[in-house]
Amino acid sequence: MCIRGPFFSIIVPVYNVEDYLDKCIDSIVTQSISDFELLLIDNGSTDASKNICMSRAKLDSRIKVYSQRKRGPAATKNLGLKHAIGDYVVFVDSDDYIVDDMLAVVLKAIKANDKPDVVYFNYYNLCRNKLSIHHLAQYPLMMTISQAYQSQFMVDGYRGFVWNKVFKSEIIQRIQFNEDLFYLEDSVFVAEMLNNEPRIITLQDPLYVYRYRKISISHTSCNTHRLTYVKGMDLLIHDVPNEYIGILVPAKKIAEIDVAAKMVRKNRKLYLLLKKSFDEDLIVNENRSILSLFQRIVLKISDYSFELAIIAFLFHDEIKKFF
Repeated sequence: MCIRGPFFSIIVPVYNVEDYLDKCIDSIVTQSISDFELLLIDNGSTDASKNICMSRAKLDSRIKVYSQRKRGPAATKNLGLKHAIGDYVVFVDSDDYIVDDMLAVVLKAIKANDKPDVVYFNYYNLCRNKLSIHHLAQYPLMMTISQAYQSQFMVDGYRGFVWNKVFKSEIIQRIQFNEDLFYLEDSVFVAEMLNNEPRIITLQDPLYVYRYRKISISHTSCNTHRLTYVKGMDLLIHDVPNEYIGILVPAKKIAEIDVAAKMVRKNRKLYLLLKKSFDEDLIVNENRSILSLFQRIVLKISDYSFELAIIAFLFHDEIKKFF
C-alpha cells in the first residue's frame, strides 16, 4: 500500500535569526491546514537559531531539522529541496512569516483550478512595525508565460521571489538554485522555472509578510558577495527570451551603479571592474519604463557620466525625499 506524503513541503532557510524564528515557525504550525512538513534548514548559525529549531522539532512531528556548514542561501534552499517530499513546495524566509490562512487559501485555489504548476500571490511589507500591502498590478487568474516574465521584473509585479509562489514539485524537481549566487538566486530560479512553461494561477491576496531588515542579506552593504548580483543579472539576460532582454539591460546597469557606489570607497579594483562592465553593456532595445523614477533619473545621469551616477546613488536617501 502506497502511503501519501504531505501535500505541502515548507522550506525555511535559517541563519542567525533567533529574534524572529519563533514568530516564523508559529505562523506555520498554527495554520488551519495541517497537511504539511516543515523543513528547517540551518545554515551554520552561530546564535541560538539551531537550538530553537531542535526544540521546536521535539514538540511537533511535522518539523524536520537539517544542518550544514555556512554555504549561502542557494545551497540552503537546495538542501531543503533535496529532502522535500510534498506535492507542492513553499519557501518562507526565517525572519518573515505567513498570514493565518495562507495554506488554506492556496489549497483552495489549487483544487479549484485543476492543480496548477505554480501559484503566485501578493504580500505585505513590514518596515518599522508598519504593515503595507505591496502595490500589485492587476493580473488575470490564469497568467501567461509572457505576463509572468514581465511581472518578474516590474516594480508592481509579483517579482522574482520564491517566497510568494507555491511550486508543484514536478515542475521544479530538475531545477537547482545557483550556489555561486548570494543575490538574485531566487530570480534566476524562477526564470529557469518559467522556461519550462508552467501553468500559473495568480492571487491578489497578500498571504506573506516580508520583513525589511537592514542587516538581512538583501540589504547588506559592501562585500564581494554583492558582485554576484551582477552575475545574477548576466544569467537572467542569458536565460530569458530575447524579447525581455531590453528590460533586463537597464536593470543590470542599475545593479552595477548600485554595487559600484558601495565599492568606490572600499575596493577600487572592484569598482573599476564594475565600471568596465557598465561601459560594455549593450543597448538592446533598452526599456527603462519599468524602473522607478529615481532609477530612471540615475540612468539618465549615467548616459553622461558614470561617476555622477555613483554620486547620485551615494546620496539616494536624500534625493529620494524629493520624489
